[in-house]
Amino acid sequence: MRPIDHQHLRRVADLAPLNASNVAIAELAPGDRGTFVDQHAAECSALRNPLWGIGNMKCWYSEASLQECEGQVEHYRPKKRLHGAGHDGYWWRAFDWRNLRLAHPTVNRRKTDYLTGKLVGKGSYFPLRHESRRAQISTEEGNEEPILLDPVVPADTLLLCFSEESGAPCPRYTKEKNEWLHQRAEESIDYYHLDEASWNVKRADLMAEVKKLCEQLEYLAVQEPRDEAAYSAKIGEIVAYISPFAEFSSACLQIVHEKGLLEHFAPGLA
Repeated sequence: MRPIDHQHLRRVADLAPLNASNVAIAELAPGDRGTFVDQHAAECSALRNPLWGIGNMKCWYSEASLQECEGQVEHYRPKKRLHGAGHDGYWWRAFDWRNLRLAHPTVNRRKTDYLTGKLVGKGSYFPLRHESRRAQISTEEGNEEPILLDPVVPADTLLLCFSEESGAPCPRYTKEKNEWLHQRAEESIDYYHLDEASWNVKRADLMAEVKKLCEQLEYLAVQEPRDEAAYSAKIGEIVAYISPFAEFSSACLQIVHEKGLLEHFAPGLA
């Protein structure tokens, strides 16, 4: 998961229809809001391409590559009735562009994993640390502590790491070191289906390739005199794997960081 600056959406999309609906829904009786959300759903779907662009043409959660019309516009805080909670949903967020994310269908749809038999996918779930603090109005959101990681919160994206052997995502913190941050990562992996088997295999293959390239870079970097052309070319090869546009680049960036080679890509960044 790489951090996404969703503020860019204001620069690349016409948000006027969404803003108008956001005002209109607040004036409706509670019983009419669900119908209004359904009738105006196309206004959110219309932002699929801009969300795809600012998300580097990938799923914001899994970093799996997406074709232009493949991603699903997803509400971080569900717009209608929540599953597993006696709550009618965050209707005041139904047309708030700040609540929109782009998700791969594997992340967004609730289904049974074909290998593990587990029911996975976000669906309309939005678990909290303390259910008693769930917001009933917009001003109460600050009392909530969401469990699910949010790709627009940079600190959240740092709570995942990846097994070099299997490519599977795992919590960065152990339960003993920080039980709450461990829980957030662990449950997010399940709800977002981030450990889907084919994704794990792809990540493991990419990490192995980047590790090999890093070892080659280490060798080139210490040669005297250094072959600057070869050194520069090797950096370019690795950049192709760790660029924000690259599929599963967080796992690849982890290898570069663990090898202590970030200095070669961003001087001064240890």
